Amino acid sequence: MTLQRRLVLAVLVVAPVVWLLTLGMTYVRARHEINELYDTDMVRMALQMQSVVPLVDIGAGLSRARVPRLDEGDLGDAGLGDLAIAAWLPDGKPLHIDPDGDKLPRAEGVKGFTDVTLERQRWRLYYLDDPDTGWRVCVGQQLGERNELILSYIAAQVLPWAVGLPLLIGLLIGFMRRAMAPVRTLSADIEARATDDRRPLSLAAVPGELVPLVHAMNRLLARVSDSIEHERRLTADAAHEMRTPLAALKAQWEIAERSPDRDERALARANVAAGIDRIGRLVSQLLTLSRLEDAAGLPSRQPVNWVPVAQQALSDCLALAQQKQVDVELAWPPQGQSPLPVAGDPALLSLLLRNLLDNAIRYSPPGALVLVEFRRDSITVRDQGPGVAPELLARLGDRFFRGAGQREQGHGLGISIARRVARLHGLEMAFANRVEGAEGSGKGLVVRIVHGA
Repeated sequence: MTLQRRLVLAVLVVAPVVWLLTLGMTYVRARHEINELYDTDMVRMALQMQSVVPLVDIGAGLSRARVPRLDEGDLGDAGLGDLAIAAWLPDGKPLHIDPDGDKLPRAEGVKGFTDVTLERQRWRLYYLDDPDTGWRVCVGQQLGERNELILSYIAAQVLPWAVGLPLLIGLLIGFMRRAMAPVRTLSADIEARATDDRRPLSLAAVPGELVPLVHAMNRLLARVSDSIEHERRLTADAAHEMRTPLAALKAQWEIAERSPDRDERALARANVAAGIDRIGRLVSQLLTLSRLEDAAGLPSRQPVNWVPVAQQALSDCLALAQQKQVDVELAWPPQGQSPLPVAGDPALLSLLLRNLLDNAIRYSPPGALVLVEFRRDSITVRDQGPGVAPELLARLGDRFFRGAGQREQGHGLGISIARRVARLHGLEMAFANRVEGAEGSGKGLVVRIVHGA
């Protein structure tokens, strides 16, 4: 259901309900005021009658069976039958002073107001006794008179609302539709956009209430655009990187199938197996990099103990170190000091160290030493490889970047993955070549991990 339809339904339901509640409250209040007015008049009339009755000719009042009707002339809208007065002597004999009052019951023992049914009509009666003379007076009024007045008052309130409420609802619906026009315009703008349109949504005709929503949508569009561009670059780079090993695999497979030399076929099969391993490693790194780059942050953080993290990374690289005949040493800070404090994911940090160790071991000559030094404010990985040309240091960590003339097999993704893990943990990686005499003899690359600014 659309927002406009919800608002229209809300108006159609709420407005009549509020009107009915108002009408009900008006009815209750009007009934109270009218009853108060008539009850007060009845009490005053009874008091006045109690004062006048002693002056009445009792003999004449008792001798008449009924009070004759006088020539009352034009009564206008008066309803004489709606009001009646009766009086009784102390011995209970009635005085015939009102032709309509003869039907009122004496109701011995009743004092004050009471409601009764007389000749199928509801009457409200008020009884007043004089303790000194013993006279009893009753003033009665038909309740229908009061109800007619209440209904007339309510009808006077209903008629304007009966005409005005539909008009008001119609105007509100029209204003709501007009107010929702910017939403429809915005929706049409989004619907008509091309899939490659990266322009932010315009705020020119957007009402103030929708500005935060449009800002959020623009930020979302920017993130989606960046994600799509990232996937495009990743796909293009992956296709470029896999083209060469696939072509080499094809060539080696043809040799393994067609060569008459058994040794040559065995070598070709070994090359095919190595190529498959290389492609498998590439795909694994691509998946890892894609997962890390899509992550906006860590799902949970916990204080990291670097000892098991480093031991896991070293264990993962042990076979490669033995194959390359490279020693790996872990140097810890003095007792009582903790290495670089980090709160994050130990598995990802182990992946970071593993990739750095893997890179350092691959590019170190046989008999070299790779040193991982843990300090209070940093972690440093030093190898004894050929180092990197100074002008290329800034490009380390770019996806698929490898310096020219590299003999080691790789795809330039290991350091990219390590750098992404570091940034997820608020860390930064800096690269430098070893300085002769300052950090031992020989060449090599130094990777330093510190907290980001």
